[in-house]
Amino acid sequence: MSISARLLRSLNQTAANIYGPDVAYASDEEAMLASLKILEVREVHADHLFGGWRDRLLGQLAGLAERLNLAASAPELFARLEAVRASLSSVPDDPGRREALQQAVMRDWSRLVEALTSDARIPAGERVKIVFETADAELTRIDELCGGLLPDAQQEDTAVTPERLQRYLVDRFTDDNLRVVDFRPLPGGYGKETILFAVEGDALSGAFVMRRDRDEPTMDNDCHRVVKEYPVIRTAYDHGFPAPEALWVDTDHKLLPGGDFLVMTRAPGTSGGNVHGASGTVDQALVTLLAGSVARLHQLPPMRELGDLTNGIATDLWDLPIGEVTRRYIESIRDLYLSEMAMPSPAVLALYGWLLDNVPDAPGRPVLLHGDIGFHNFIVDDGRLSAVVDWEFSHIGDPADDVGYVRNTAGASLDWSAFMAAYCAAGGPDLDEERVRFFQIWGHVRNLTASQLTTNCFETGRLTELKLGHVGHSMMAGFLRPIRDMMAG
Repeated sequence: MSISARLLRSLNQTAANIYGPDVAYASDEEAMLASLKILEVREVHADHLFGGWRDRLLGQLAGLAERLNLAASAPELFARLEAVRASLSSVPDDPGRREALQQAVMRDWSRLVEALTSDARIPAGERVKIVFETADAELTRIDELCGGLLPDAQQEDTAVTPERLQRYLVDRFTDDNLRVVDFRPLPGGYGKETILFAVEGDALSGAFVMRRDRDEPTMDNDCHRVVKEYPVIRTAYDHGFPAPEALWVDTDHKLLPGGDFLVMTRAPGTSGGNVHGASGTVDQALVTLLAGSVARLHQLPPMRELGDLTNGIATDLWDLPIGEVTRRYIESIRDLYLSEMAMPSPAVLALYGWLLDNVPDAPGRPVLLHGDIGFHNFIVDDGRLSAVVDWEFSHIGDPADDVGYVRNTAGASLDWSAFMAAYCAAGGPDLDEERVRFFQIWGHVRNLTASQLTTNCFETGRLTELKLGHVGHSMMAGFLRPIRDMMAG
């Protein structure tokens, strides 16, 4: 299936999911659903649509000529019938010429069938039969055009609903009194699905967050599967860092079919922004808190209890030079990109060449990195940092990696010199400007890589969710332009 075909198919499925089966007659929703089906058929199944119509018409024409003996009973009608048949003897490859041919044939055939059904030389019963045959053929053509050629959507319904979640929790905690009293899926979720929910019960009560894997991860490295993310969150939390309290991870969830998931307590507050920056001006108190939290993470001792969890969190990495750990990590993402991408970007590979030629030879020891630290993953409550969430990019590396990423996501809302002063005052290592700038560039390249791998999953057919189909294209400028600006400066 082509990329265009996959986009149309997913657009159809998404519209059907949004509007549901019951739409009002002559409504905008009905028009959109019907038009998308016609568009998909015309663009994806044009050969079948034209070929089926042509074969049916040729069969009807041959049957009429033989059954009615038109050559003898109505020679002028027979001549017109033969002219229609002759026009269908060859089919142009060009779609535009083929559509023009079909329009011309339909005009000629329409005039001819009118003449056939009104000609007294043809028995009345046969004329009625022609009406029925022509009507049946037209109904088949219209049915195919309006979606009859589209495959049935037979995907398993694995959506998490309040009712399904409640059944799962009642079973897990053996608590018939447990009730889901709040349920809210969050938008976004290119990597994972996130659901906020609250329950009241004897065995479990409070506000929680579910993070659920896709059937296939858009990036299958680092901690992009919850079974890998869970121990990192749990370990950071146990070391006193403001990570969420991860309660359990479930890989055997028959009552909630679909991706594996973890459940955490919900930290109070709201997100401080998005991947491109903060949602408002950051005052000095919050700058100090954020800087201190990042420094605190980088002062945690080597977490050897995590063992060989991923390529980026492995026992031997804690004892290697920082530069070597950084090089290995960048190489691992480049190798993943090359192995997965159906059509890699020359610009991305050029950047990997530059990065690997300029890895900082930094002093100090490797530390646990969040990998995606910034306002979009800070939960802020009344000016306080409540939790740092979404640890799927966690790995071991250079503390400047996280710091550069904070600078990328902070934008003009952050007083950078104040942040760095607070970071160093809280125990973070001294980081020179060039080292931070390198990791700013790397942060954008990593995100550009992730967005392209996400769309690649859609374009190669591994995943069909519509929102995955554009991010590798639509987000490219948002990452590539700042990279060029930093390298030029």
